[in-house]
Amino acid sequence: MGNQNVNPMYFAAIDIGSNAVRLIVKRLDDQEVGTFSKCVTMRVPLRLGQEVFTEGRISESKARQLIKLIRAYKIVMKLYDIKRRAFRCCATSAMREAENGGAVADAVAAATGIHVDIIDGAEEASIICRQCREKNSEGNRVYVDVGGGSTDISFVPKSENVRSTHSYPVGTVRMINGLDTGPAMARMRADMSAIGELYDNVVIVGTGGNINKLYSLADGTTATEQTMTVSALRKLHAELADMSPRERAERYNLKPDRADVIVPAAEIYLNVASALGATYIEVPTVGLADGIISALYEDGLKAKHRRKQK
Repeated sequence: MGNQNVNPMYFAAIDIGSNAVRLIVKRLDDQEVGTFSKCVTMRVPLRLGQEVFTEGRISESKARQLIKLIRAYKIVMKLYDIKRRAFRCCATSAMREAENGGAVADAVAAATGIHVDIIDGAEEASIICRQCREKNSEGNRVYVDVGGGSTDISFVPKSENVRSTHSYPVGTVRMINGLDTGPAMARMRADMSAIGELYDNVVIVGTGGNINKLYSLADGTTATEQTMTVSALRKLHAELADMSPRERAERYNLKPDRADVIVPAAEIYLNVASALGATYIEVPTVGLADGIISALYEDGLKAKHRRKQK
């Protein structure tokens, strides 16, 4: 048996995304194998990207809302006695593209004591890939996370480390605001087509809230293998696209902030699948916050090992 914690240790992550701000708290169940159980999942649709992608900055009112939300999340973390090295707060495309993103991050830190790391697209993709990639001995995989502001993709050939990581300004909040994502989408398709031409049987691994919800709604999914066929996604996309956001929310019991972005999210995944020639998508039901926690744990183990060697 593994080393069960007598005094359990908790890890936490805050993901300040373009569509929503998430908090996840996990308990470390087994130190030897690094298994966790989820204790808290909170999500507030602050939608910073709504302003940033159209006006270029975060408004004072949104910044105040963000500070209030981070304060609330900090209270939750205190309940679990989260240690400083067992926590990280990351912001993605909306904050990094906002002309006042750095100032807002400083204001959050001053008001809450929580430092906000504004990470670039490459690090975002790398964190997500690191979370759900094992030895990758079963085939060539493309890890895809579709967010409100960007689509982050990592390519890992069979039995190799990460070959390439890209972040494209193609996101669901951009699309529902009518912004031109055509050139970025074309560049993404071209990059994926190049991979598809060089490698056979490429499998897409989808992460994040959008693909998790699409997976739960689609036919042609398998619970044991956590896979969804591209044909099932294409059928679901057609059905959803024929409805208004309100109709989607009512029929599929979707929150309003998911009902409006789920169609462009499916469209992005279908573009990636078509370019790669992929026939199904693996859905491990994880996202950036999960990856942050896994990285914190693994980096902590490495630091502990280095201290022992001294």
